[in-house]
Amino acid sequence: MTSLWLDEPAERWPPLEGDVGVDVAIVGAGIAGLALACALARDGARPVVVEARTVAEGASGRNAGFVLAGVAENFVAACRRYGSARAERVWRFTTTNRVILRTLAQRHRIDCDLRWNGSSQVAGSGAEWDEIRESARRLSRRGLRVRLDPDARSAIYEEDGELHPARFVRGLARAAAGLGATVHEATRATRVRRDGVTTDRGTIRAGAVVLCTNAYTAHLAASSRIVPIRGQVLATTPLGRRLFERPAYGNRSYRYWRQTVDGRILVGGWRDLALDEETGEDEVTTPVIQSALDAFLREHAIEAPVTHRWGGIMGFSHDGLPYLGRRSDGLFVSGGFTGHGIGFACAAGELVASLVRGGNHPDADLFDPDRP
Repeated sequence: MTSLWLDEPAERWPPLEGDVGVDVAIVGAGIAGLALACALARDGARPVVVEARTVAEGASGRNAGFVLAGVAENFVAACRRYGSARAERVWRFTTTNRVILRTLAQRHRIDCDLRWNGSSQVAGSGAEWDEIRESARRLSRRGLRVRLDPDARSAIYEEDGELHPARFVRGLARAAAGLGATVHEATRATRVRRDGVTTDRGTIRAGAVVLCTNAYTAHLAASSRIVPIRGQVLATTPLGRRLFERPAYGNRSYRYWRQTVDGRILVGGWRDLALDEETGEDEVTTPVIQSALDAFLREHAIEAPVTHRWGGIMGFSHDGLPYLGRRSDGLFVSGGFTGHGIGFACAAGELVASLVRGGNHPDADLFDPDRP
């Protein structure tokens, strides 16, 4: 079935016709590609964005619409994996991302149901609850607004948010075009090199090429290291009552749910029930995952009919952090967001734009595409 977010009329962008020359060619019209296009065009560059399907039709229009800080793991787990100093830098990068996202929505008047009611990180076990409590303690000491709810075994991060992801990304497309970028849908890139892109509609000569293709990067670039992983979601008809005040994620981020502005319940995840089966590029739903999502509705006495069920393909990196910057082959990349594209992509656009322009960025080393 169609994603709830994509099940509404949307502006269409014409395909590329013939050969063009531009400053920067961006492949992929999801949140990463269009945030980058905005950053480049704002500073005077002439980017062109080509998309094989339509704007936001990939993972950008198939996720749950969470605007979270941090990585998929809680902060204690992230410190264990990356080291405390690096984990804190990543966290700060994602809090900057929230600021940039909010600014883009306000500046370009993007109507995307953006709300800042916080998020709940819910423990799925006693060990995870211990980590969540310690994470809250460490982050509150660093100035973040977080509080604990012991009864629910959760931490509430007050500054997180939620939005309608497809409307936000479509708004970025309009914003980028208004700033001087060109957007082409129905234009499939078939070959890339550091100075150009070959598509099924023509060729693009460019001073730089950026792959914002996330889970599909391996189709164009060897050794992308990005693994396609499916996530599944369902949505109900609107409820007449407010059941969830803020988006929630639990069981080490394998499970997540929220209630939309109009009252619909969204439930997603449970990928840990079938990890091998959820690897690949098929945007389908499966009985084992959808049955688990249905069970969540029953457990919470939600009797509203399910109207939408869908799958979306995320791009996972080897270490849980995105690949942002220039590869050794000269191509630039912005991808591998590991299920947290909304939490990284706007700040990623600023970082990659700085590098494409020949400058530096203080966090570029964190996300070096060629890192071990």
